[in-house]
Amino acid sequence: MSSIDRKTRHKEALRTGILQAARNIALKEGWQAVTIRKIADEVEYTPPIVYEFFENKEAVFFEVAMDGFTILRNMLEAEVIEDTHKQLCRYAIIHWHFAEQNPELYKLMFSIESIPSVAEERPQEVLSIGELIKNAMKAITPGLEDKEYKELFFQWMCIVHGFITMALIMRHRIEKEPDAWEPELYLERATRRFIKSIQ
Repeated sequence: MSSIDRKTRHKEALRTGILQAARNIALKEGWQAVTIRKIADEVEYTPPIVYEFFENKEAVFFEVAMDGFTILRNMLEAEVIEDTHKQLCRYAIIHWHFAEQNPELYKLMFSIESIPSVAEERPQEVLSIGELIKNAMKAITPGLEDKEYKELFFQWMCIVHGFITMALIMRHRIEKEPDAWEPELYLERATRRFIKSIQ
């Protein structure tokens, strides 16, 4: 292996390590506690080295969020069901499973500050997830105008992400009363009611 190849691999490994360090800190202390200095300490380098890869901590957050969206998109793409009604339900449940397994990452991905709010400025990773969901809606309710699918997509997002946000807030209570709380079942029922309303 040439010295150039070694340097490239080292840079890639360091960049990955920086992103993982940010996630590790957030998992322990929350995203508000993540700083460039703490990231540098975690990867055992000086802050200027971290700044060689990322302009600021917001740039780190953005990359971490994009990695999360890529993982989520791959999970959704792998879930192919012939029954279009079940497909939309499964998409909702996959979002829940992702959030349940990666609560801090989910919070960052769907926070107001993490990605541009204007649809045209959103990265492809985010837009492609929206297209998967809208295509599932089109299979259930064909023939609508684009603006109508955008409205339905917004409603679906409100149901799913509103539900997930509340479930994460109440997570400690769910853990204490496992027999009284069935978040996955509740989300599935809510999604089914939504599907019934748009048929």
